Amino acid sequence: MNSFARLLANAQEAVAGIDTRDVSSLAYVSSLVALETLIPSGSAAEMEFTISVHSDGSLSIELEEIELDEATRAAINMVASHYFQAQHHNIPVSVH
Repeated sequence: MNSFARLLANAQEAVAGIDTRDVSSLAYVSSLVALETLIPSGSAAEMEFTISVHSDGSLSIELEEIELDEATRAAINMVASHYFQAQHHNIPVSVH
């Protein structure tokens, strides 16, 4: 759990300067945070992926070149969705 929290904190720092005032930018940043947190071996900004924003505020991320198991894929979508919703509603995301 400590390594997850550290990776999430590092991912948040990496995207801190990106403007997220529109939904598309916020979805992109949320995806970067999730990918950096759960696939720490590569740079998320260099990965090719598509993002779907659903009406309930959840995100789905499809990676182009990386095969993932269902559990990892679900975790990435969950982290991205939670980050997206928290930022969209101005709820601070803290890591302990």
